[in-house]
Amino acid sequence: NRCVVGVLADLHCAPTERAVANLRGEGVPAGKIALTGNTIVEATLGMLPGDGAARKIVAGLGAEPGEYVLATIHRPENTDDPDRLRAILDELSKLGLPVLLPLHPRTRAAAERHGLTAALDRLRPIPPADHRTFLALARRARLLVSDSGGVQEECTVLKRPLIVVRNSTERPESIEAGFAHLVQPGPTISDLGRQLIGDEGLSGRLAAIPCPYGDGKASEQIGRAHV
Repeated sequence: NRCVVGVLADLHCAPTERAVANLRGEGVPAGKIALTGNTIVEATLGMLPGDGAARKIVAGLGAEPGEYVLATIHRPENTDDPDRLRAILDELSKLGLPVLLPLHPRTRAAAERHGLTAALDRLRPIPPADHRTFLALARRARLLVSDSGGVQEECTVLKRPLIVVRNSTERPESIEAGFAHLVQPGPTISDLGRQLIGDEGLSGRLAAIPCPYGDGKASEQIGRAHV
């Protein structure tokens, strides 16, 4: 679908310089490309609850700010392979902090199908979270672990470290900026996770890194863009 739309589009609103370079590499004329930033920045900031509401959300799940890991696993590459899913769940349980796991229906079904419910019980599965609740939890987590594309962008706005459990990522900007780390299922998850959790200066360093997806004015840039 993206390829079809790309061929038909009169204007390509690129979120990053890398995206601009990719479009040029595909032969899109420079006059049809506008570097606008990504609307994920303003969407994240607009949905992020205030401190009071966020504290209630975190406390309502029995968690302490900065003293838990937030994880989401739902992609078929991880859930459909019993060995990969077992490795991910096992390594999450070794991080040394409670792991809140909003449980996608696909992941729950896969864990039951693969006989991994005991591995789930070592974590803290919670019902799937709406966007506002998830952002509140993510902003106050010590570490994020996910195979989500959106979380790879949101972590750069929330200034939280993220371990991406994927074969590859379509969002290398998050890794290049220093927010995200791409790993395969296995001991690297817990080894790197404990390292990031124990890095007392990490939060301050990430807070000083500009979001690679723009300044939160992408919609204004898009509105002003024209061919």
